[in-house]
Amino acid sequence: MSVKVGDIVISKRGHDAKKLFIVIAALNESYVLIGDGVKRKLDSLKQKNVKHLKVVASADETLEYIVDDKSIADKLKQMQTQNL
Repeated sequence: MSVKVGDIVISKRGHDAKKLFIVIAALNESYVLIGDGVKRKLDSLKQKNVKHLKVVASADETLEYIVDDKSIADKLKQMQTQNL
């Protein structure tokens, strides 16, 4: 499964492993920019290799939440509580 803008992903590697993010932009076929609205805001996105990400929700369901940091953080918090 490929990673698309708007997908909610979980990091599989790195110091941010097991954390939820939303894909904000695609740099190329191997790298994307991700954010969580709290630590990684829209003005300081993290570049991540797509091999280190697992898609947990498709862009069709979440693309509307990429408006501002608060809406991103709220959506990820909602996803996290649903999965507990």
